[in-house]
Amino acid sequence: MSSKRSRKIGLTFSLKLSLLYALFFVISSLGLFVVAYYLIEGLVEQREQEIIRNRIHEYVAWYEEGGLRALKARFDEQSNTARDIFFVRVVGPFNNVLFVSIPEGFEGVDLNQLRSVPPTETDFWLSIKDHTKKGSWTIGLAPLPGGLTLQVGKSSVQSQELLSYFRTIFISFVVPILLLGIIGGGVLTFRAIRPIRNLIQTVRDILETGKMSKRVPARSGRGEMDELVSLFNQMLDRNDSLIRAMHESLDNVAHDLRTPMTRLRGVAELALQDAKNPEACYEALGDCMEESERVLIMLNTLMDVAEAETGVMRLDMSRVSVPEVIKAVGDLYEILADEKNISMDVVLSDEIFINADRTRFQQVIANLVDNAIKYSGDGGRVEISAREKDGHALITVSDKGMGIPPQEVDKIWDRLYRGDRSRSRRGLGLGLSFVRAIIQAHGGTISVESQPNKGSTFIIRVPKAG
Repeated sequence: MSSKRSRKIGLTFSLKLSLLYALFFVISSLGLFVVAYYLIEGLVEQREQEIIRNRIHEYVAWYEEGGLRALKARFDEQSNTARDIFFVRVVGPFNNVLFVSIPEGFEGVDLNQLRSVPPTETDFWLSIKDHTKKGSWTIGLAPLPGGLTLQVGKSSVQSQELLSYFRTIFISFVVPILLLGIIGGGVLTFRAIRPIRNLIQTVRDILETGKMSKRVPARSGRGEMDELVSLFNQMLDRNDSLIRAMHESLDNVAHDLRTPMTRLRGVAELALQDAKNPEACYEALGDCMEESERVLIMLNTLMDVAEAETGVMRLDMSRVSVPEVIKAVGDLYEILADEKNISMDVVLSDEIFINADRTRFQQVIANLVDNAIKYSGDGGRVEISAREKDGHALITVSDKGMGIPPQEVDKIWDRLYRGDRSRSRRGLGLGLSFVRAIIQAHGGTISVESQPNKGSTFIIRVPKAG
C-alpha cells in the first residue's frame, strides 16, 4: 500500500513539475511574442509617421514658396501615384476647406471626424477608420502660416496586413510551442528528479531486504539533488557503522561476560553449599559485588568507545590547560607509583591550551598512566611530557616496562584485545580502544613506539586551541 502510494506521489510530483515547466515556457514565449509584436507595431507606426512627416515638410515648403496657389499647382504636377496614396487637405481658421485631395479608398472615411480636431502649432497625429471599421488612416496635422492647418493622411492597410500576418504566424506556432514545452518539461523533469527516484528505490530496497549496504547511485554534479544524494549516502554510512558497532559490541560483551558471570555463579553456588557459615556468605557477596562492578565498568566503557568511534559521543568542549590536566593525573597516581617503587617524572613546557572535554581528556591521560604503571616492574620509571609542535599539543607517556611485541602493536587498539604477556595483569582490554576513540573524537591522533622488555611510548597529537 505504501509502495503504491509512493509511486503515485512521485508521478504526481513529476507531472506537476512538467506542467509548471510547460506553463512557464508557454508564458515566456507568449510574453516574448507580445513584446516583439508591440516593438514591430511601434516601428511600423513610426515608419508610417516618418513617411507622412516627410510629405508634410514637402507640402509646407511648397506653401511657403507661393501660398495656397503654389501648393495647388505643385500638387497638380505630381504623378498620379503619389496623389493616389496620400490624403491632403488644407483647412482654414473656421474649419473651412481650402484645398483637398482624396485618394482611392478614402471615400468611406467620414471627414466629420476631422472637424473636432483643434488647430495645432505642432505636429499632431490621429487615426481614423472608415465606415467598415476594417481600414484605418493615419493623419498628420501641421500648422501653416496664416492660421491654416495642413492635414496629410496615409492608409494603414498594408501595415495592418503585416501585423495580421505576424499574428497568424504566432497562432500557427502556438500548438507546436505548447507541445515542445510539455515534451521538454517532461524530459527535463525526468532527468532532474532521477536522483529522487534512485533515492526512493534505495529506501524501498532497504525496507524490503533489510540490507544497509544499499547506496543511492551518485553523480558527479554539484547541484542540490546531488548534494542530497551525497548526504543521504553519508547518513546510510553512519547508520551502517553504528549498527556494525552495536553488533560488534554485543558480540564482544556476550563473549567477555561469560567469565564474570560463570565466576558469579560459582561463588554463589559455593556460598549456598556452606550456607551456615556467615563468613563464607559475606566473602561470596563481596566477590559478587566486585565482579558485578567489573561487568558494569566494562559495559559503560564499551558504550563510551562505541559512541566515540561512531561520532555520537557528547563532548563538553572548553579551553583546557594540558599541563594542568597532566599535573592532576600525576598527583592522582603518585601514591600508586610509590607503592610499586616506580619513579614518575612530569616534564612540561610553557602553557598549552586545547579545545577538549576536560573529563574525557583526563580519562585518556589517566588510562595511559595507569597502563604504564601496571606494566612496569618494581623500580621502573614513568615519564609524562607535553610540548607544542606545529600548532599541536604533543603529549607522551613513556615507561620502561615489558613493552609490546611487534606482531601485537596494531592489535592493541582493538576492543577487548589483551596480549599474551598482559593476561597476567587484571584488566578488561578496553583501555587503549577507549583512549584512541576519545582522541579521535577530539580530532587528534595517537600512536605507539615500543620494544619488548624496553618499554613503550604513547604519543598523543591534538590541535591547539585557536
